[in-house]
Amino acid sequence: MLEHTFSCNTPASECRLLVGHGIADRMISALKESNTGLIIAGSGFLKSWNSTFMKLEESLPEARIARVEDGEGLKTFSSYIDMIKVMRSCRLDRGSSIAYFGGGTLGDLTGFCASTYMRGIGFLAFPTTLLAMVDSSLGGKNGIDLTDGKNAVGTFYNPNVVIMDTVFLGKGSEYQKQGIAEIAKYGFIMDSSIIDDLMSFSDYTALTRYPALPDLIFKCARIKMDIVSKDPQEKSGERELLNFGHSVAHAIERASEYTVPHGTAVMWGMKIESQIMSRMLGVKDIASDRIDDIAKRFNIDRISIGEDMHQKLMDAIKYDKKVRSGNITVQVLDGPGTCRNLVLPVDKYLEVLGKWLKEN
Repeated sequence: MLEHTFSCNTPASECRLLVGHGIADRMISALKESNTGLIIAGSGFLKSWNSTFMKLEESLPEARIARVEDGEGLKTFSSYIDMIKVMRSCRLDRGSSIAYFGGGTLGDLTGFCASTYMRGIGFLAFPTTLLAMVDSSLGGKNGIDLTDGKNAVGTFYNPNVVIMDTVFLGKGSEYQKQGIAEIAKYGFIMDSSIIDDLMSFSDYTALTRYPALPDLIFKCARIKMDIVSKDPQEKSGERELLNFGHSVAHAIERASEYTVPHGTAVMWGMKIESQIMSRMLGVKDIASDRIDDIAKRFNIDRISIGEDMHQKLMDAIKYDKKVRSGNITVQVLDGPGTCRNLVLPVDKYLEVLGKWLKEN
C-alpha cells in the first residue's frame, strides 16, 4: 500500500492519500477515527459492489447511510438542499465528518456539502472509479452545475482522507475506462513514461490485472497534488496545466447535452487542442497519434461533431468560466511531458477552432 500526506494552503489543508488493493480495513478505520455520521453511496458503485458495501455498513452501525442516484444530474441546487437536510437530520456538528463511495459527480456534491455545512466539517473520499481516483477526488475542487454552466457554483475544499482501493476497478470496464484519458493527460503534460505505461497493456482488463496498478494511480495522484500544492486555488496559473484538453472537452459535453462521457470528451479534446495549437503556433503536434493509439487500444469511442453542434461548441468555449477579460488560457505541449500555459484572445482561438471544425 502507498501512502502520502499532501499539504495545501486551502481549508482542510492536509490531505492524506492511501492507494492499495484490498484495503477495506483502512477505510473502516478512517471512518471510525473521523467521527463519520453520514456515508453517501452512489448507485453506480452499489450496482456492482452492494454486498461489499453492506459488510462495511455492518461495521459502522452508528453512521447513517444515504443511497443516491449518481451522474451529472445529481449536481443541482435541489440535490444540495436535499443533502443538507439529511445532514441536519443526522444532527451533524462541527466535529462530524461525511464520506462518499462513488464517482466524481457524487464527490463534487459531497465536497460542496462538507465545505458549506456549518462553514466546513470533516470530509472523507473513497473514489470507486478510475476517473475519480486519478482526477476529481484530488485537489479540492467541488461544486454543482447551473443550467448555463458546469461547476458554476463551488468551493476549494480538500478531503481530510482519500482512500483508493483498486479492487473496485475490476468491474464495469466500459465506464471505468473513462479514466484512461486523464491518466494520458498526466503523461502529456508532465511525465511521458505514463504514456509508455498505458501502451504496455493490451486493453483495460489487462490494466486492472496489473499488480502495480496502485503505483500507476499513485504516480498520477502525485503529479496532480504536486501541481495543486503550488497553486491550490488556481491563482498563479500553475494549476491550469491540468486543464489540457478540458476547454474543448467541457464544450463537447455541453454541446452534446452530456451524452458524450467526460473521459471520451477529454480524450478527443486533447487531440483537438493539440492540433489547434499546432496550427496557431507552428509547434509540432506530438499528441494526436499517441491519442489515436491509446483510444484504439482501450476501445474508447470516437466522437462525431456534426454541423448542428458547431455553434453550440463555440458558444460553450466563449462563455467558459476559464475565459477572463476576453482571453482564454490554453495549454501548449512543447515536447513529451512538457507543457506550458499560453494566454490568447478567445476570439482568435475560436476562429481557428471554427476552421478546424469545418475541415474535420
